[in-house]
Amino acid sequence: MAPPEPKRTAAAADMEARAETTAPAIEERKRVYSGYAKIRVDSVEKRKNELFRIAERSGGYVESALNNTVVIRVPAESFKEIFQMILDLGEVLEKREETFDVTEYFRDLETRISILRQTRTRLYALLEKTSDVEERVKILREISRLTEQIEIIEGNLRMIEEQIAFSRITLELVSRLPHEEQQRERIPFSWIAELDPLYVSIPDLKGSVELDLGENFAVFTKDDAFRAESPGGIRVRVGTTQNSPEGNNDFWQGALSYHLAPYYRSTEKVEAGQISAVFFTSKDAKPFFYLVGVKVVKKRIYVVEAFFPDEEAMKEKREIVLDALEGMKIQ
Repeated sequence: MAPPEPKRTAAAADMEARAETTAPAIEERKRVYSGYAKIRVDSVEKRKNELFRIAERSGGYVESALNNTVVIRVPAESFKEIFQMILDLGEVLEKREETFDVTEYFRDLETRISILRQTRTRLYALLEKTSDVEERVKILREISRLTEQIEIIEGNLRMIEEQIAFSRITLELVSRLPHEEQQRERIPFSWIAELDPLYVSIPDLKGSVELDLGENFAVFTKDDAFRAESPGGIRVRVGTTQNSPEGNNDFWQGALSYHLAPYYRSTEKVEAGQISAVFFTSKDAKPFFYLVGVKVVKKRIYVVEAFFPDEEAMKEKREIVLDALEGMKIQ
């Protein structure tokens, strides 16, 4: 015969109830989803307008529309469904999806901004207590520095929250009679032919890179990818491709300039440390700017891409990006 169960006291029951109500909830992971597709369609303009309507109906919005490339943002909870709906609009030539878990990065930013705010509060308290002019100037200077850091991190947090809430879908629409597409196909190096400022054209990263873009950029990394973005819409990516045919930095810099020049208003060769790059200006009335840099390491080419959405962003961050490339480390 089994022994009787011990009676629970009121105190024990109360402790159990408290434990249930105070048990930490399982933290929901913070993820950023994005998709890219190249679709062949009968009418580019018709499908562009349809994409605009899909974005609006879903509760999202159009982020950009440049030539035949449309970038839309859609609610993350509907990403899979809407992406599949878009794939049904034409003949799918390419498609890719990416997921970045940004939970730890987001938590780190929240911790840093909390520490900065606490430090600033203590400095304000110290400022009220001191009457020494020199000391007050030092404290005010430090408060100003902390405030600037806080504002940068706040901007990054808002951007990441936006990316978590609204997934990015990039669509390249290809006409069934594509003159430019035929020209691109004549480029003898496939990775150069596939380069595009708005989507991840070189998705794989072999090895790893250290690229310090400063606090103005949120950096998303995983084993096979490096992506960074600023609140102003500047995007930086790093990928690797085969060094075939075997060439050095000068060879591939020249190839980039020669083969992509017809698609842009102007090109400019630039050097940043061990990175040889070409800076492209688009033909649009309000142009975007696109930097492609290469670093040859034996059988691999490390390819760095930076997209600047407008002239203001380019002027503000071009030197920051070039300085970061100058210090880039490859492992």
